Amino acid sequence: MAENMNNPIAGLLSYFARHQTAANLILLIMIVLGLASFPKLRAQFFPDTVFDQVRVTVQWDGAGASDIDEAVVQVILPDLQNVDGVIDAVSSSFEGRASISLEFEDDWDMRRAVNDTKTVIDAVTDIPDGVEAPEVRLASWSDRVTNVVIKGPVDVNQLGRMADEFVAKLFERGVARTSIAGVEPPRTVVKLTQLDLLRNDVTLREIANQIGEEAKTDPSGEVGASARVRAGKAKRTPDEISSIVIRSNPDGSK
Repeated sequence: MAENMNNPIAGLLSYFARHQTAANLILLIMIVLGLASFPKLRAQFFPDTVFDQVRVTVQWDGAGASDIDEAVVQVILPDLQNVDGVIDAVSSSFEGRASISLEFEDDWDMRRAVNDTKTVIDAVTDIPDGVEAPEVRLASWSDRVTNVVIKGPVDVNQLGRMADEFVAKLFERGVARTSIAGVEPPRTVVKLTQLDLLRNDVTLREIANQIGEEAKTDPSGEVGASARVRAGKAKRTPDEISSIVIRSNPDGSK
């Protein structure tokens, strides 16, 4: 008996055996603490694995995957691997385009990483003619928070307008990343002839890029907790799109 009392575990168990109220009290405290901390727990079936990455995209229309890899990727990849903070670089080449992902050290200044990558890209002079200027951007990740289903005995177009209004209200509350699925978005078709392209010396890509820039607005900051400021006016209607200037010539003509 004396040997068992000298054992700390045996002594603790014997104490709770003699004082059942103390054991029940500790159990109650554990339950209360567990219930209080439960709302603060964050659980995911597939946990996030976030890496700080900068992505470089290169476009070369008409080039095969092997051509763009040999003439573009292998030319700029060694210089990109020497950018400060880079710990890994992965490239992928496809028909007409290539992508290079640069992974940086933990807690690295990603604004500096983007600027350093652009500086290296601008210094490369061995890229073949016809390759568009590489695009450098910071890779970002986001989790889906929830799905909202809108249904009712109304026309599909009416449901779409209701969804647009709901997204606008979410934006006013500070929710900037939303998407609408299940409703075909409205489309504006821009028609032109080959003669128009030749007469004005423009390409379909130039026209598409300019329309894309004019059809969106850029975030410029926040005012308070529930309002965001955006720069520019999104041109979406047919009249607004038809007034977009593709190029201004030196003589002042457009």
